[in-house]
This record gives sequence, structure tokens and C-alpha cells, in this order.
Amino acid sequence: MKEFKSFFLGLAFALGQVGGGAAAQDSGLEPPRPHTWQRWEHALTCAHSYENPYSTVTLRVTYTGPGGRTLRAYGFWDGGDLFRIRCAFPTPGTWRWETECSDTTNTGLHRQRGTVDVSTYRGDNLLYRHGFLKVSDNRRYLAYGDGTPFLWIGDTAWAAFIHASQAEWETYVQDRKAKKYSVIQVHAGAGFTGNNQDRAGQPAFLGEGEQFRWNPEFWRGVERKIQSVNEQGFLVMICAVGDAPAQLGGVKRGDLDEVRRFARNLAARLMGDFVAYSPVADDVWSPMADACGTALKEADVQHLVIAHPRFLLEPAKTFHDKDYTDAGGLQSGAGWLYDPYRGEPGKPFSAVTAVRAAIEWPLALYHREPRKPVLNLEGPYDSVGLQTADAAKYGQPYPKRLPRSVGYLGFLSGALGYTGGCGGVWNWGTPVNEATGGWDLETAINAPSSTEMMYLSEYLARLDWWRLEPAHELIRNQTDDVTRRMVLAKSAARDLAVAYLPNNEAIEIDVSGFPSALAARWFDPVNARYTSIAGRIENKGTHRFVAPAKGDWVLLLQRKDG
Repeated sequence: MKEFKSFFLGLAFALGQVGGGAAAQDSGLEPPRPHTWQRWEHALTCAHSYENPYSTVTLRVTYTGPGGRTLRAYGFWDGGDLFRIRCAFPTPGTWRWETECSDTTNTGLHRQRGTVDVSTYRGDNLLYRHGFLKVSDNRRYLAYGDGTPFLWIGDTAWAAFIHASQAEWETYVQDRKAKKYSVIQVHAGAGFTGNNQDRAGQPAFLGEGEQFRWNPEFWRGVERKIQSVNEQGFLVMICAVGDAPAQLGGVKRGDLDEVRRFARNLAARLMGDFVAYSPVADDVWSPMADACGTALKEADVQHLVIAHPRFLLEPAKTFHDKDYTDAGGLQSGAGWLYDPYRGEPGKPFSAVTAVRAAIEWPLALYHREPRKPVLNLEGPYDSVGLQTADAAKYGQPYPKRLPRSVGYLGFLSGALGYTGGCGGVWNWGTPVNEATGGWDLETAINAPSSTEMMYLSEYLARLDWWRLEPAHELIRNQTDDVTRRMVLAKSAARDLAVAYLPNNEAIEIDVSGFPSALAARWFDPVNARYTSIAGRIENKGTHRFVAPAKGDWVLLLQRKDG
């Protein structure tokens, strides 16, 4: 894999003090006072010897804060006789904690108590300022803990926990921060590559049978990656949690006890970090998914669980209906006409299928009960094959714009969150299956599609995007060509509307229902340029808006003041 220059965090990170002062605690030094939403931890020494403390010892902890607020979590075994408890506190003040161990005779773990004095955060990190993600009050979008809307613009780095060095990871994170991403999705298992050791040669799990346990050194590397993302102000979504013990440890797939145990321990390890979880990745429902999802939610009610299903609508519906999922996740995909997981014969991707899924599947979940926020967690990837019109992989015509187009199509169809991707990034430059012969990591990180994702993020951030509701019926000249299908969303007050034209001469919109005259302007999603439309648009009948030039365009309508 091609090495490239990396950005290094400061000495505090090198010492392990980012997010709560672990190095200081282990050395016996007094850790710094934590601020709100910062990861805090405390180390406990086990008083007894166990053959496998990972599987035989269960450690619980209760935190009680100002006003009697209570948080419950688990502790976890971190090697030798060491256990840790972790938390991120939502309010300043004094918090008290007390442990409970399954072995009540273990005086090192059972009925341990302490206090934590938490200060108010004064910095600029959005995560620490606003808190863990939650579902909005109207259950249409995701928000920070204080109610501030959270704009989900994601990237997939599926294989990074296995294949990325810390230096490479930090370079990638800095790039994604500069390009206004807010989420990185990573695979908890092998990341589709088949490897089960990280770049340092550390396996994720050790032992077999009754001696099966996780390898703390591997998972410390995972948490270092997560912390470096959080320190830059964005979230990590960890997918395929239920697959990790089988893919990385070799236990039988569907061993529900090991799935539950790993989910509980992972939730405990990451209790103080900004993460979301999916029990699956590219998968359909199974008892394993339920066991994992339920265990995650039981172990940690503060972090969201959102399933990343296979590129089909039915599993998206199934996971949407589960009690343990907080949002309706879907994968509109690249236009799959076959399912490789079922051994079906390969076919080229279909642009028609990709576009139809990007519009119709969000709408299906948007109107489904119980109401949940909808996220498109994976659209068509940018890749060498897409850019070179590889007809064996992409049925022609297949527009090169689809990786960005699907973001706009989904946001205006009810999916208020979008994750794109790129060949060479998802597999971390590692040859695997169809990624063989693709872009190297550095080229992929800098692919133009990532800049177009930045433009999408910046465009939406200037609007009250969380108020948008699908209203495609207002389009009066809809085309029969699915790949050129236009979409439109508006606010309930009709003071804001946004339309997307994939490749259309004009769009005709019924503006008679808007309460006042409108101002309009075009946005170029390739160059991030605006073109104003002169005059005022009267709220009468149907108005025809002509695109400034060929290509895809975004139309913004806002209430005309004065």
C-alpha cells in the first residue's frame, strides 16, 4: 500500500490523554478534570484470578449526577487483572459512581465507589458543545443532545480498523474534516477483505472455546482511531458488530452468546466516545442481528443503533420496525440486479435501479410507522470503473454524477442523511474482489467526488434542511426517464423549497400553494456556484424554471421579503 504524509496529533494524544487521561490514571497521576461530553475513565484492579475474565466476569456501573439523573453502563476487561469503566457526562457538576460485579466476593470490582467533578466545555468541538446524538422531537432527523440538528454526511472506510495505520488514518480524518463530512462508517469485522489482524499484526480475538476472548491491544488501536475522529468533531458509525466474533475470531457464525458478549463489551469500551452502531453491514435480518441489536441497546441507551442493511428494501423495512433501531437505515446501492451473497450470476449495475431506489426507498421508510429518521447509508460509489465507463460493471448509460446525485435525490425524498463512498477508500487501498486494480488510497481520498460531497454538506448547512418534507407532486413536468427524474421538498410553512434536476432543461412547479411570492436561485453541485434568478416569483399557478446550462442543478426557492 502506498504510504503518504500524515498529520500527527499532539503529544497529549501520543500519551493516550485525548478523551479523558487514561495514561495519567494508569501511571497513578491525578487525571485532569473532565468537561461535559468528554470521555472519562477509571481503572479497577481485579482481586481474583480467572481463567477467562472476558467471558466469566460481568461488571456493571451506575452513575448518579445533579438532579438525581442516572446513567447505567458496563465495565470491561482490558487485559491481565485490569478492568475499566467509562462514561461521558451530559451535565456539569458532581457525579457519583458505584460498581456491581457478578462475583460479589471480588473486592477490587464489587461495590467500588467514587465521584467525578465535571466542568462545562468551552471549546469549539461540536460534539462536546452539543452532546451525543439523539432522535429529534418530531422523529424526522437526528440531532445532538441539546436538540441542535445534526447533518449526517458520511463516508465509508470499511476496512480501516484492520488495514489503516494510525498515521494514514489521521491524514484521512483531516481530509474528511476539511471537506465537511460528519460521519465515518467502519466495519467492526474484516471489512470485506478477509484479514483478521491489524497493521501491527495484532489479532482481534485470542483463544478458542472457553478461552475465547478479545485481544485488548487490538481494540485499543480501534479506540485510538475513534478518538482521533471525535477530537476533530465528527462521529464514527461501527457496522457489522454482530459479525466480528465470527469474522475476526473464528467462532461459529450465529453463536449468539459470543455476539451478545462482544456487543456488551464493545459498548462498555466505547461508552464515552461519539459512536453509533449497526449490528449488520450489507446483510438481511437474522437472529444474530436481533441478539446483537438488543444487546447493544441494553448495554448503552445513550448511543444510537441504526442498521446498515443489504441493498434491498425489504431488510430496510424489517430493521426499521425493530425496537432496538433508532432510525430507518437503508442502502440504495449502485443498482444491483443480482445478490452476490446468494451466489447469483453477476450482472452490470443498473443506473435506473440505483436512481429508483434512491428516491422510492426513502419515501417508503419516510411514510412507514413507527416514524423514525431515515438515512441513506450507502449510495453508488465513485470508482475507476465508473469514471472509465466500464460496461462490464456499469450498464451503459450510467451517469458519472450518480455518487453526488443520489445525495440530493435522497435528501429531497425524506432521507435526511447520506453516506457516499469511493473505491480505494472503503477497502483502504487493498486489492479485494472487484476493488482489485482500483485506485490507490491517496488517489481515492482525493477523488473529485469527495469535494462534491463537501459542496452538498455546505449547501445544506446554509438551509434549514431539517424542515424539508418530500413534495414531488408539485413537479408538473416529471419525466418518464428514471435517470432524469426530478425531486422536490418543501417546508411545512412553504417558506422554503429545494428541487434537484439531474439533467433537465427545466422544471415546472406548482407554486400556487405557497403563501407569498418567492425568490429563486440555482446552485451548481459540481462547482459550488450560485446563479440568481431576477425578479420575484408570484405564488400563482405553475412556474417554469429554466436551468442555466446542461448538467445537474439544484433550485432553491425562499419566501421573498419585501
